[in-house]
Amino acid sequence: MTDLILHKHEKYITEDLNYYLSAKRDVNNQIQPNEDIYNLTLNSQHFNIDFNDGKVGSIFFPFPAFSIERIYIGPSFPLFANNWGTSFLRYLLTRIKPSGCIILPVYPEMQAAEKNLWSRSILESLFLSRSRWKGTSNIWAENDGVMSMRVGRKWPAMTRSTAKYFFAQGANIVIRQSMQNSSISTCESLFKLGQIYWNNSNNSAIVEKIIQDCFGRKQAVSLCDVGNSNGLLGIECLLSNYIKIKQTICFTIENQSLLDYKLLVNSFYHEIHDRYIPVNNGEIETLNYLPDYDIVCLIDCLSDKTSKEKMATLVLKAWERVKPEGILIINDDQEVMDNISSLLESFGRINYYSSIVASKIIEGEVISHYSNAIEQELVIERRDKNKVFRVIQK
Repeated sequence: MTDLILHKHEKYITEDLNYYLSAKRDVNNQIQPNEDIYNLTLNSQHFNIDFNDGKVGSIFFPFPAFSIERIYIGPSFPLFANNWGTSFLRYLLTRIKPSGCIILPVYPEMQAAEKNLWSRSILESLFLSRSRWKGTSNIWAENDGVMSMRVGRKWPAMTRSTAKYFFAQGANIVIRQSMQNSSISTCESLFKLGQIYWNNSNNSAIVEKIIQDCFGRKQAVSLCDVGNSNGLLGIECLLSNYIKIKQTICFTIENQSLLDYKLLVNSFYHEIHDRYIPVNNGEIETLNYLPDYDIVCLIDCLSDKTSKEKMATLVLKAWERVKPEGILIINDDQEVMDNISSLLESFGRINYYSSIVASKIIEGEVISHYSNAIEQELVIERRDKNKVFRVIQK
């Protein structure tokens, strides 16, 4: 029997395994992992996977369809309850054998809503396939804090997300590039591409939560993304069922060979073609494309500026383009944020959102988590504000 478990990083492996080995989680001996369970992480670059090699493999390895018995999702693994997460779970369903299952942690309803993580009701509303209690369900309740998924009466519907594109086309993109240029390492390129898409899954989930808190789910808003995602963030937000984006203006780079945004846009042409506008001739030009926006995002785009003055120029222009009642979202390295902190404070009150879970940081309130290690990181994040998302409303 081949069992896999997904972790955020190697340092969480022991705690993640103990979560499922605990007698509290496995009262009836239904979900206990095998001793030879194989560990996968987001940061591993080990692609020559042999399930007996004793190494930690990469989650981006292109596993054959219907080849794994059970896939466990560790509590540390950052999987949000949004389009990206839904698409990822459906992808995992295509990797397990017909008799296999996915086993994952779920939170109580209020805690799940607070962090944009999975609860039983969210799973059932998205994946339940049984009608009138007939047929095998896709979702099974196991024990406290644990649910399992399998293919029941019918396959769940496809979800529009950049995750769908990556897991369907990522390996093909890298293979084509390595065939055209023999100096390109297939494994290294697949790892880099996977990191790009996974980082965007985290950023887009947090941006979604910020938009929900500020505008709700149904108000149509415009978004200008001047970050370094090459259009990924804007496309994911356009595809989201949890917010309503009427138009995105995105700073893009045409010669970015590893991440060709044009192929991605073409794959979702009918959903986004008239609402997605790429701008290729600079960040200021991107901001100037429209007179103003409901949301302007500056994510990981300031650290490459050669001076504090250039950082300030971009931030000031971004703030100028925010509509009244609109918001500016900024996230970057702590050193960068220290350099522009006084400028941001002059704009008004700053709200902080966690970069670990999609939740607003409120002083004096602890954000709970099933992983003790992650919970401690959340405490440090609240104290130091390192890598948090800063949100300022005009």
